Amino acid sequence: MDEETSSTLNESGRFSSKNPSNQSQARRINGSPSITRNDDRNESAPTDRYWVVYLVFYILGLGTLLPWNFFITANEYWMYKLRNNSAIPPHINTSTITASPTDDPDAVTYTRLQVLFQNTLSLCAMLPNVLFQFLNTMLQQRISEKMRIYGGLFIEVIFFIVTVVLVKIDSSSWQQTFFAVTMISIVLLNCASAVIQSSIFGIAAGLPQKYLQAVMAGQGMGGIFAAVAMIATIGFGHDPTSSAFAYFLIAIAVLFITGLSYRLLSKNNFYKYHHNQKRFADINETLTAAKNHHSVNSQAGKSRSRNDSTSNPLQRVCAWSDSDDENRPLLMDTDVTQPKFVPPLWSIFKKVWPHCFSVIFVFFVTLACFPSITSSIHSMSQKTTWNTLYFSPVSCFLLFNLTDWIGRSMAGYLHYPSEKQTSLLVFLVILRVAFMPLFALCNVQPRTRLPVIFNNDAYFIVFIAIFGLSNGHLSTLSMQYGPRRVESEHSETAGSLLGFAMSVGLAAGAGFSFVIKLII
Repeated sequence: MDEETSSTLNESGRFSSKNPSNQSQARRINGSPSITRNDDRNESAPTDRYWVVYLVFYILGLGTLLPWNFFITANEYWMYKLRNNSAIPPHINTSTITASPTDDPDAVTYTRLQVLFQNTLSLCAMLPNVLFQFLNTMLQQRISEKMRIYGGLFIEVIFFIVTVVLVKIDSSSWQQTFFAVTMISIVLLNCASAVIQSSIFGIAAGLPQKYLQAVMAGQGMGGIFAAVAMIATIGFGHDPTSSAFAYFLIAIAVLFITGLSYRLLSKNNFYKYHHNQKRFADINETLTAAKNHHSVNSQAGKSRSRNDSTSNPLQRVCAWSDSDDENRPLLMDTDVTQPKFVPPLWSIFKKVWPHCFSVIFVFFVTLACFPSITSSIHSMSQKTTWNTLYFSPVSCFLLFNLTDWIGRSMAGYLHYPSEKQTSLLVFLVILRVAFMPLFALCNVQPRTRLPVIFNNDAYFIVFIAIFGLSNGHLSTLSMQYGPRRVESEHSETAGSLLGFAMSVGLAAGAGFSFVIKLII
């Protein structure tokens, strides 16, 4: 056991640290049953030199949504793999195949798999995301942080390698099998992604507010990165498979960078200091529960042998605190990190439920429209290389992710609505439901019921810009404000609850996108 985590219980049963750098924190635990908030730092706290920790959380945020961003942005590749080979006119270049209005003589008719792909992708990504975000919230203290993050990254790398291999295999004769294998990969990728995302939110929630904002901004940058990578590979690639091959290799490289960044974080003094603050708060709460537990048993006249009493971690703490032996055993690091009781999830939820609702509804509206509806909106201008090849990657994916990133970054400086204006925040979140009919009345193809009202590309560009900006800003404010409404020792659980709320909103929106497509 290293000196940093070495600790004992003094004669009064209180926690004390052998590391001098932790003495002030230990004194706070000994002197008061409550722990000061993470934003109230003393002068001896280390600083984030050169913003290294902020940058690491930014990269971690980028990596958390990488499978989702890379799969939805590769829309042209998926359309190529699922194309109707028998219906392609000889003079059409298959490297530029997109859906076209039905009155176009060179139109390439969508197959059923093409029509369903983006909606099914969203649903297969978000349903397991909800389940595993919930499981991570419940079991986060039973499975080590490193195991969750490194294990999740390993699974993601494996399935991205599978995707890269499938790029170079001709699947035209077994498209349904290819579709099924792709969806299974998406399910498993997002199971791993959900665990990583929930864990990162929980870690960031225990640090000052700007580090949670860094994760959110990093997620926004991840979308921009995926869109730029897609546009670059389209420009340099000779055909859709060459572009996709390079594109998914880039994703694997980013996953390795994400793993290295997390390793760097675990060795940083600034991170370790604030991470230990939360651990000491957990120890304080554990000791309080242990003393109460021991007191109740004593008053009830229960007598247990030392061997029986030390079979439980809480009882073992009591036994140490009551022992007269000066050479008490050390409180091992494994005892510090393992759970001593179940966090009060319901009481935490009651404090953060408005922010959970805001997060759910923001992402419900977003996933109901993006990417399943917005990626099916085509240019109303004359056919050019820009319209057939770059309109969707730039106007839909790049523009949305760019404005989303701007909105997330703004939340670090522009706190409007403020933390006290919860009602206004919820109102603005609900107002975003207007984007559903606005996008539905753009040039979504194919369509059979609704007319095209917004018949100029400028309408769609303005809508998507406001859509992305509001998504990034309002979701980040909700994620920032939530953990500040609970005690610091519960901030990680609050952060994980908000991460779970995000997954619920995403899954619900992905399901509702089928309804919007049926209406159109």
